[in-house]
Amino acid sequence: MKSNKKNFLVKTYKNFLFQKRENKDVWLFTIVKESVITKHTFELLLISKLTMLKLLEQHYTHMTNIQSLGIPLQICGFDILGSAQTGSGKTIAFCVPLIEFVYTVKWANFNSLAGIILTPTRELTLQNYCVVKDLLALHSQSCGILMGGTNKKTEIEKIKKGQPIIIATPGRLLDHLTSKSNFPIKFLQILIIDEADRCLEAGFEEEIYKIISIFPKKRQTILFSATQTRSVESLSVISFVTKPIYLSIQNGLNTNVIPKIEQNFLVCKPEYKFISLVSFLKKNENKKIVVFFNSCNEVRFFSILSKLLGIPVLNFHGKQKQVKRTSVFFEFCKKKKSILFCTDVASRGLDIPSIDWVIHFDAPLEIRNYFHRIGRTCRGVETVGKSLIFLLPSEINFLILLKKNKIKVSEYKFQNENLFVMCCKLIDIVKKNNYLFELSKEAFKSFLNSYSNSTLKEIFDVKKVDLKSLANSFGLRI
Repeated sequence: MKSNKKNFLVKTYKNFLFQKRENKDVWLFTIVKESVITKHTFELLLISKLTMLKLLEQHYTHMTNIQSLGIPLQICGFDILGSAQTGSGKTIAFCVPLIEFVYTVKWANFNSLAGIILTPTRELTLQNYCVVKDLLALHSQSCGILMGGTNKKTEIEKIKKGQPIIIATPGRLLDHLTSKSNFPIKFLQILIIDEADRCLEAGFEEEIYKIISIFPKKRQTILFSATQTRSVESLSVISFVTKPIYLSIQNGLNTNVIPKIEQNFLVCKPEYKFISLVSFLKKNENKKIVVFFNSCNEVRFFSILSKLLGIPVLNFHGKQKQVKRTSVFFEFCKKKKSILFCTDVASRGLDIPSIDWVIHFDAPLEIRNYFHRIGRTCRGVETVGKSLIFLLPSEINFLILLKKNKIKVSEYKFQNENLFVMCCKLIDIVKKNNYLFELSKEAFKSFLNSYSNSTLKEIFDVKKVDLKSLANSFGLRI
């Protein structure tokens, strides 16, 4: 077994394409596979028994493509610029090498952190913290977390007592670095930026550039993202001190598509749109379902309306206070059957286990959001997920867009003879509740605003929508 472990990295080099990027001084591994999972087991890695036990406890046996290549290279000390689609196992790919470094060197330097993981959102920060904390459970080392909404003094005290690894949001970390707290980074060895593209999209570009300028130059740097953009390329230029290895993990059928997702569509009349969703949810009450809307006001309104119709749902959106969002997120994660209404704030990075259905109640206004959304299901490497997109008759061309992106979708067979009666009941409920009536107007207005802001004007043209009928789906009469 020891010889197998020693030869694993060598075999990795032989099994995959190794070449120079054109006009770029960066080494490149390109993997084109139809399957996310590999034949390589975690036992092939030169990692501690303590980490191995925790991986097996969580049913991690075989590595994904990004893990089988990324983990050995990181353990060997290479800088990595990685690109892999959602659900490919990036989190484990960068957490395991970091933990193994801390374990191997027996890090006990209370005057400095060993490694920092930067993430774009508080939810993802919490999620990565939980992953690292769990993998460290049998180790003597611990980890910490830095994000808004918590006490800064308490954060720094915990770190100085001996937390070699922290997971942080860019804004909070920079706040500590520029304060008078003498933040312990003198001997920092590893910097990891998770969802680098999202960090930049979220407006953290300036903060990240400042953070990198403050950090020690001599370090290992890991950048992971779902997409490679010009901004990420620019960030990589200033991030890496040595030549990084570029890992490009692509699906053999389509670079955007996660395999093993049964994708469906339903074209419904505007007035029956929400009632059709209600009917679907009642038929799948024993499932774990995520429903995406295009605005916070829609999430708020339809969550309350669903509860009045006998369907308990959780809601998650950007206008909620952080404490509330965190509470909802973990509550939903723990449940085996539940329904979550949310905006696209939950469509990327968040790893929610065992989701059966992803529902696009509102069609995503950008094609990339379609892929991010369906990435919430099929999170396990051998699991099968399902998705369903609701389309208005005027949005039928969205199917052509999916076809251009090599997405195969099947028409969902839906039968319910009571749609008209249920629609009348819906309008009556909203009419008799002043608070709900005001919420419905705000939700309808927000839907139209988001619709108007879409870049796909040939598909989402508000002039082609039957607004009078659609208003009925919000419980309104125009």
